[in-house]
Amino acid sequence: MTVDTKVDGALPLEVILSENIPLREMILSMDVGKKWLFTNAGKTHAERVISILGLEGLFQGTTYCNYLEPRFVCKPDCKAFEKAMREAGVTDAGDCYFIDDSGPNIEMATKIGWNTVHLVDKKDPAPPKQLGHFQVHSPLDLPKVMPQFWK
Repeated sequence: MTVDTKVDGALPLEVILSENIPLREMILSMDVGKKWLFTNAGKTHAERVISILGLEGLFQGTTYCNYLEPRFVCKPDCKAFEKAMREAGVTDAGDCYFIDDSGPNIEMATKIGWNTVHLVDKKDPAPPKQLGHFQVHSPLDLPKVMPQFWK
C-alpha cells in the first residue's frame, strides 16, 4: 500500500476543497522575495491540494515528508524545520515566517527562532495561552498581523 494511492489519493479533496481566489490574490500581493510551503503531507498530496486551491506557481518550493525514506522526519521534529530551512536556502531562523494550525508545530518553530502565526479555527476553543507570536482565524488575516509583507 502506498500513501499516495491508498490514503491521500483516496481522499475526495475535490469535494472538500475548491479554488480559493481571495487566498491566491492575498499571496500574489505579498511583497517578499521567497514563499515556501512546509507540509507533513507527501509531495503528490501537497501538489494536489495546491492545484485544487488554485495556488500553483506562487511558491518557490515545498518541503514535504518523503514517506519512502526509512527515517523520514516531519513537524514538529526540529530536524524537519532544519530541513525546510536548508531546502529553502535560509540560514537565519529569524528570516523564517511560519503559519500553521498545529500548536506543537508553532511551539517548535517559535523555540528555534522562527516568527510564528498560529491559525486557530473559529469553531475550535482558543488555546489556554497564545502560541506563537500571533494568532489568526484565517490565512486572510495575515496582513493584519504582519502588514510589512503586503503592498
